[in-house]
Formats: sequence, structure tokens, C-alpha cells
Amino acid sequence: MNHPVKECIQKLGLTHRAFVVLYDISWERFRSCLYGYTDSIPRAILNVMVQHGYDEQEAQRQYLLWRKWSVQQKLAAPAATEGRGHP
Repeated sequence: MNHPVKECIQKLGLTHRAFVVLYDISWERFRSCLYGYTDSIPRAILNVMVQHGYDEQEAQRQYLLWRKWSVQQKLAAPAATEGRGHP
């Protein structure tokens, strides 16, 4: 599953640093969004995405799906390694 903000940055051919500098976005807010700590894509980031052809509602929907998937992956990871102790 793709993070919509990361997808947008890749399509623009930018690094994370270049994205925040060019569009005057707070580094902390940006990182929080990338890690899924925000409830939705912050307005400043969403505005950039919309400028580049993304649909606002679809981007938010994709972010929420990614966020849920990300948490499920983290919860499933310990279960996958259970019972695999060293002899």
C-alpha cells in the first residue's frame, strides 16, 4: 500500500527535504504525516497535492486506508515471529 504523500513527492521528483523547503512546510508536521501520526493529511501538504492534480477527498481517503494498513502491519509483525526463539 502506498502513502499518498510519498507518492506525490516521488511523482514530483523531489526529496523530502526539497519538498518541505520548496513548499514552506513544517518539517515536524511533514514527518508526523509520513509516519501516520496525523488524523489526516495536513492542509499545507494537501494544498500542494491538489495543485499537482490530486483530488482532495481521494487523497485523504487513501491516507486513512494507508494509516490503518500501516498499524495492522505493525501489529502483525510480532505475531509472525512468535515461537521463533533461538535454540
